Amino acid sequence: MTASLRTFSSLVLGGFALAAALSGCAMSAGTSPVPESTSAPDTSDTTYAPQAAWLDATSFVVKTWGDACAPQIGDIVAGDQSLELVLVDGTDEVCAAVQTAHGMYVGLPAAFDSSRPVELTVTDPGGESTELTLPGLVSGEIIPADRMPEQTPAAAWIDAHELAVLTWGSSTCMPASGAVEAVSENEAIVRLEESANEVCTMDLVPQITFVTAVGIDQDAKLTLDGYVDADGAPVVVTIAR
Repeated sequence: MTASLRTFSSLVLGGFALAAALSGCAMSAGTSPVPESTSAPDTSDTTYAPQAAWLDATSFVVKTWGDACAPQIGDIVAGDQSLELVLVDGTDEVCAAVQTAHGMYVGLPAAFDSSRPVELTVTDPGGESTELTLPGLVSGEIIPADRMPEQTPAAAWIDAHELAVLTWGSSTCMPASGAVEAVSENEAIVRLEESANEVCTMDLVPQITFVTAVGIDQDAKLTLDGYVDADGAPVVVTIAR
């Protein structure tokens, strides 16, 4: 998307096919073959272990590390409030050997209850598994079978100093990077840099951008610069609780 202001109501029609695919099941999308959205490794964590955080009451983000080619979900094993994501290498034959952060959007399967903890296992392409727990949300709910993603922006604290920002757009024009400008401890502006690609496909996928954020509270009001809702008002993203 190249327009300076993105109106999400104009994107909904193009996203019907994706929404149907995500309804009632966990899927990944928005991970480009050569991701533009990366961040420097957290030097306090030399293992680059997967991390996960709620985006809203129906979906969460998983952060993994690997080479420049984003992994894909090869299999999903659902249990009673437990979910295993089995990752496989992408289809690309040549991948730059540089540690790169990859963000994966996952919709919670039908009948799961996001007000209760969800036990998550992430198995990387090499077969190594990491166990994570998503805590129950105060705003959580039981996911109905016919639930469709709202296709609206969101944000999650992936750790104490980094946000995972969810937007929706073309799979070939991911945001290149992002920055947070603190207005005060309770308010900040999130700016995403547009993709350098000049030609964008007309599909609509979830896009994850990792953005360093310091000097603001965990519950700070986050305004997404350059994005407006159907009424033309600035988009304010709310951290799921």
